[in-house]
Amino acid sequence: MRGWGLRGCWGAHEALAAAVIVGYSPVLSDVIKQKVRKDPRDVREVARKALLQLLEPLVEFVLDSGLSTHELHSILREAAVRSVAARQMELARKVNISGIAASTGIPRAEISRILKSSSNSAGGIARRQQQTTNRILAAWHQDPKFTTAEGKPADLKIYGRGSTFETLVRNHGRGIPCRAILDELTRAGAAEVLPSRLVRVKASVTVDRGMTPQVIRSFGLRAAELLATMLQNMRNPENPRFIASISGSNISPALLPLFRKALANKGADFLADIQQSLLRDAVPAPPKKNSSRTNQVSVTIFYHEASRKAKQGSVAVNKRRNFRRDV
Repeated sequence: MRGWGLRGCWGAHEALAAAVIVGYSPVLSDVIKQKVRKDPRDVREVARKALLQLLEPLVEFVLDSGLSTHELHSILREAAVRSVAARQMELARKVNISGIAASTGIPRAEISRILKSSSNSAGGIARRQQQTTNRILAAWHQDPKFTTAEGKPADLKIYGRGSTFETLVRNHGRGIPCRAILDELTRAGAAEVLPSRLVRVKASVTVDRGMTPQVIRSFGLRAAELLATMLQNMRNPENPRFIASISGSNISPALLPLFRKALANKGADFLADIQQSLLRDAVPAPPKKNSSRTNQVSVTIFYHEASRKAKQGSVAVNKRRNFRRDV
């Protein structure tokens, strides 16, 4: 799938962006037209900054999904191996493990393991690399020291010896302070402190309530389409897909609801027109034995809106509740 993006920003107190992703439009983008310096050192430095900018929202997605940075690191290494292997197959019709190692810096033994395994076979590694909060929640649900006679997670005293929350964190928290874990679990809605000052578990994993399998699959698909299209344009600037952007400023926040509604209506009409064109130009699907290939085209419109960052010192901070140890 390929795409093109239309993106812009507005706002006195808020920045807005609208983007459209469409496939196979032979129009040069403003970004591609710009002349870039050829010094490899400049490219690497700009790439580092771009990756940091790209990874910040990606890390938010990782943490909201209940994953850890260790799992992200493992997934990144697997993606690197499979990406280089796919490119080798496209160019040379065979996979060269030494070549992958040279390109990625990943040991050949690990590359062989990744290529021989399926993408769903890393469950054991994932469990060992899971978020510390999820590791504690798992122990709270499974360790008999912290469950009831019925096998359910027990309500735990915060501090003290024996079956307390402090002991649970000491055993499974990898050195993180008890109070820091408690604050994070309550912030995520995975635990609560009762008026009796007992801690009660409310979830088995710390996952943002808006994260569902359907939402996550859509996120991965749409983001991958946009990134793949932009990468294709960088690699092949002579034959780019269409990417354009718009921007503006000093838009009153009171006008934002009207703008969102207008964009939604126009976007829906645009997609309906494109859908009709795709249906009209589509060819019958070839038989499975037929080696002829057809292209798949996707069209996505997205709208982005982000508040401007507040000045330091102007953000209100909730005062943390103090829990004393029982003497």
